[in-house]
Amino acid sequence: MSAVQRFVTGADALTEFIGNWAAWLCLGVVALLFLQIPLREVFHGGHIIANDIGQIVHATLFMIGIPFAMRHDAHVRVDIFSHRLPARSRAAIDLAGTVLFLLPWLVLLGWYSLPIVLNSVKQLEEFPETYTPGYFILKLQLATFVFLVGLQALATIARSTLAILAPMVKREA
Repeated sequence: MSAVQRFVTGADALTEFIGNWAAWLCLGVVALLFLQIPLREVFHGGHIIANDIGQIVHATLFMIGIPFAMRHDAHVRVDIFSHRLPARSRAAIDLAGTVLFLLPWLVLLGWYSLPIVLNSVKQLEEFPETYTPGYFILKLQLATFVFLVGLQALATIARSTLAILAPMVKREA
């Protein structure tokens, strides 16, 4: 197994682990919403901290679940005809889309958000509406998102490159 294949396997294993863990957060979101809505609407109770925790868990679910969706092609795709194409053509589309669109967007997102994230963590920023602690966790999710999606993007580039080059390597052997 080449170093590139080991990288793809490792990145995919990390994405699988985190994605499977993130799936359990869905239960937390449902439980928080299930408890919060009746408490607020029926009993005129509830607590703002529960709402803030719900926002954090909800954001975490999406921010760390997106690389898992990317890994399994479960995200919204623009290339509606790719399922009819050969594997090498699909790999070329994935490679081009990742290199031309996803990576530049991630670089810009990381570049412009990093100072905001670091400042928020340094201040242990609170929720602006409720003044409860933990708002910095939401902003920290942005950095986590950029890292995990970037890692999965690199794995997609490597996987696509291997798929494109595989027939050429077989001919040389």
